[in-house]
Amino acid sequence: MKRLVIALMMMLLSCPSITAEEYDISGLWYIRGTGFAEKSFVRISMELIGDMTLTTSKVSELSGDIINVLSEDAETLISRDNLDEKLNALTGYEINLKINAMTNAGFDIRAWSDHLPNYIRIPIIFPELRPTLSKPFTLPAVSKDGLSYQVTFTSTTSGKVRIRGYVDFDVVGSTEINSDCEIWKSGTQEPGTDEETKSGCNSGIGILAAILSLGVCMIVRH
Repeated sequence: MKRLVIALMMMLLSCPSITAEEYDISGLWYIRGTGFAEKSFVRISMELIGDMTLTTSKVSELSGDIINVLSEDAETLISRDNLDEKLNALTGYEINLKINAMTNAGFDIRAWSDHLPNYIRIPIIFPELRPTLSKPFTLPAVSKDGLSYQVTFTSTTSGKVRIRGYVDFDVVGSTEINSDCEIWKSGTQEPGTDEETKSGCNSGIGILAAILSLGVCMIVRH
């Protein structure tokens, strides 16, 4: 029995542990979300498309003036001297987003586009285990010009970005945006979009489409 316990312990020690230093989410990611609405005889399909660039660094490679880093929940400051220097930390992310509309007549309306610069000032340590659907890794929400972005990783190559707030469109004015878009890492397969997202449910894109369709009708009439 004693030999069996020792053998099991040796096996466990020989198995590689899944730690933050064994995965990295840096690089280029893509963003996509959809929705549609109908008003009178005009049907507007909406598409949110964009990209996100993540930058990371080993603790040992962080700038010398960085004394503390944030825990994975971004709520607790940790001295970098107390961390394994091989651990990865997220040092920044930037988002480019564009909202397009297409009518049933087949012409595109470029409704809005913007760039979200890096708002991470203190590096965030990756969670010890790889993100999963049951234990996702969610970044703190950041805001710019009335829109809030919150990125959640459900694996090392996929996840969602929740976009909430208001956009000021030239034709229709301030309009609410409420959407959960898919994100996936460059070089990997795009995940399937949820059915409720495809139908325009679970997002405010349908509301935006209806307002834009009214603007299109007004333009056509004039």
